[in-house]
Amino acid sequence: MPFGVVQDMPGVTEQEYRQVEKHLGPDRPPGLLAHVAGPSEEGWRIVNVWVDEAAFRRFQSERLVRAAGLAAQEDGFDPTKAAKFRSASVDGAEMPF
Repeated sequence: MPFGVVQDMPGVTEQEYRQVEKHLGPDRPPGLLAHVAGPSEEGWRIVNVWVDEAAFRRFQSERLVRAAGLAAQEDGFDPTKAAKFRSASVDGAEMPF
């Protein structure tokens, strides 16, 4: 069942987003159907759609946490902003397709 995740990250800049992104690696994560990211009024927003929640959780535990940790060690990255992050998710039952 498709699983969507929206992440709002107040105060995050494109530079900080790119710092994490470069540590994720060049290949598309298995199960990722769509990825959209860009500036919002508050900072940065990411919208992802996955084949299912398990694919997202695998990506989160196997790649995202590591990438954020590596980026946090670089100049220009402020890991304290993560305390204000908000996430929302929906599953296939709530999606119109």
